[in-house]
Amino acid sequence: MDPIRNPYAPGAGTPPPELAGRQGLRENIQIALERVRAGRPAKSILMVGLRGVGKTVLLDRLREDAEAAGIQTLRVEAPEGRSLPAILAPQLRQALLRLSRNEQAKEFAQRALRGLAGFAKALKVKYQDIEVGFDFDPEPGLADNGDLEHDLQALLEVTGAAAKKAGTVLALFVDELQLCGRGRTGRVDYGTSSCRAT
Repeated sequence: MDPIRNPYAPGAGTPPPELAGRQGLRENIQIALERVRAGRPAKSILMVGLRGVGKTVLLDRLREDAEAAGIQTLRVEAPEGRSLPAILAPQLRQALLRLSRNEQAKEFAQRALRGLAGFAKALKVKYQDIEVGFDFDPEPGLADNGDLEHDLQALLEVTGAAAKKAGTVLALFVDELQLCGRGRTGRVDYGTSSCRAT
């Protein structure tokens, strides 16, 4: 094949001319998100593969598909050495501020922002890399125990309630999750499945 016209162009995050052979996965993600929006259970999806096979490109396309369907999304990249709370907190804040502009979701989003303030303050002792602006004072007892697993679950539940009031869901797309390191990611799937239940 002519190397100039060859559609295979490896590179970190470089989209190919065509995303071939991924339609089934894209449909599975779309079905899962629509099931969640309808209040039905769905499983989280974890993509794994060798470096350079297109996981990041696919993740970005899945996010674009979700946004085109009216789903609120967060996309975070886990840089090496940073904790999951540190990468999630600023993105959750932005999503909650967007949700707070929806009249039906405003009260719920503001409660979630209070939960986020408690979450960040409580976990800052354990994970010194959390930096996020606080729009509200923390709500005592909401995501502020200092236990990542339980606090993340509580925070995602109130965030899910705000998204539900806005008639949408919040989908979290995390790239390079393995770089957070063991013990720094907590029980992400546990927290997100609890969020789906709201």
